[in-house]
Amino acid sequence: MTETVDREAIRARARASRLATCKYWRGALAQPPCGAGVDLVARVGPRRMAGWALRIPCCDAAAPVLACERKRVPTPEEDEARQRAIGEMFALLPAVMTAIPSDKSITHGEVPCLKCGGPVRWERSPVNGHVRAACAAGCVSFIQ
Repeated sequence: MTETVDREAIRARARASRLATCKYWRGALAQPPCGAGVDLVARVGPRRMAGWALRIPCCDAAAPVLACERKRVPTPEEDEARQRAIGEMFALLPAVMTAIPSDKSITHGEVPCLKCGGPVRWERSPVNGHVRAACAAGCVSFIQ
């Protein structure tokens, strides 16, 4: 039996989560401090603790163990602008990936950024051949 997916409900939940997440949150694996200078590991405990992400105030935690005085959530307009910027970056990816030589013996180089014209520096992993690339101006970046 085929199950229907309510994509609009999924998008609404994702947007609600983004609007409840601090602008300075860089992810659970980012090194402390956060973008606002708060060292969550020092204040909440090591990340390997069970339920660590449920205890921090950065995201939509059910029971945060502390209140962060520096938490700032994005406005709906800021969220829309960020989503547009992410969409623009994803639109550049196929062109950048096509510009990178497919010859696996070439391990690094530069290609021009389609947005700003600056260099997109890239390098290929000698282990699995995956490519990591980033525009110097921040227009596009990815890791395969």
